[in-house]
Amino acid sequence: MNKVVLQASLFVALLSLSACIEEYKLPDNFSNNFEPEIVINGRILNGEKSVVYVTQTLPFNSTEEQESLIDAQVTIIGQDGYESGLARFDVEKDCYIIDTGVLDTHTQYAIKVSVNGETYQSEFQPIQTTPDIDEVTYKELKEGISIHVSTHADKNTSRHYMWTYEEVWEFHAEIDIKAFPPGGIIYESLQYAGAYTHNPYFYCWKSSQSSNINLYDTSSLSENAVKEHELFRIPADDMRISYIYSVQVKQWSLSRQAYDYYRLLKLYSEESGGLFSPVPAELQGNIRCVSHPEKKGKGYVIASNVTSKRLFVYASEFETLKTTYSVCDYSQSGLNAAASDPSGKWKSAWMENVISGAVIVTGNFTGEITTNSVLYTKSCANCTVQANATNKRPDFWPNNH
Repeated sequence: MNKVVLQASLFVALLSLSACIEEYKLPDNFSNNFEPEIVINGRILNGEKSVVYVTQTLPFNSTEEQESLIDAQVTIIGQDGYESGLARFDVEKDCYIIDTGVLDTHTQYAIKVSVNGETYQSEFQPIQTTPDIDEVTYKELKEGISIHVSTHADKNTSRHYMWTYEEVWEFHAEIDIKAFPPGGIIYESLQYAGAYTHNPYFYCWKSSQSSNINLYDTSSLSENAVKEHELFRIPADDMRISYIYSVQVKQWSLSRQAYDYYRLLKLYSEESGGLFSPVPAELQGNIRCVSHPEKKGKGYVIASNVTSKRLFVYASEFETLKTTYSVCDYSQSGLNAAASDPSGKWKSAWMENVISGAVIVTGNFTGEITTNSVLYTKSCANCTVQANATNKRPDFWPNNH
């Protein structure tokens, strides 16, 4: 999600063409009179679950992270008198979700939000019709892969597009303990675990949602068509493409006003910061405070149907690209440990590491730790150590580990 933060104008003193640029220092009381403004961003999606983000602006020099307001009442309203049930706040996705269902395309819709004793509302707007995605493809590059989207529509329909995407990827622990002869005998939590016939910590999956803004305008083209527009790239050393990678691309048609808003928001979030970056003085959205019109509201709500398409990428099918990644930060052989500590105390030192989740592959059926044994940290042999990783295979996944 892209969030709006309060922008401040910084003045830079240029003493002369040959002078250095002086640093502008904000006064200590810069944010003393700051009053936060409500920020509402959302998508009214016909036939899908609509999503609404409710936050508030922060001072320019704030070091706090922007947090969602979780006590808002959020509904969808229509000009024909329609009103949805209250949205629920999804903690994991950090947004409000409304199971929209099928909406009447002959009326216009808006989001209504009651928060902090005020009521805010987006402008009523018709539901944009979105064409199907023709295809989602990838290109193999020297340094990784790039993901592309193609679509087309009638020339008399909307020529402004936006995409988001959801990624899922399979990755493996770097050390498969059951693959060690004879039988991958290990210690876990100071208990002799015997020989593994199945390693439940070798296959894992992670997921992510897009945070960048992807837009395209075909107004200057003879055809209302998008051909292999690049959405993003993944480097070769990223674990996302180490085995199997999946991306589901979602597509929306935008009104001209919505496109202009997100284009400016993209400049704010991705291109600002340089001296000559084009930074708009004010980012105008389609949110207003209906309880007190003098109060400002920020953000934008669109209304559209959504189309989507999923792509699977298999590292085994790359023609020349060699993918590499590493999360294994420590391993030690018994031979090296014995050389550095001939007294044999290294064996008990290894067992102390097991308490923190390390594993010892003994390399024999007896479970005896010898110079042929290897000590691995938990991150080497257990893929679930990775943040937000799970060893539960997604229902749509193409294999069956």
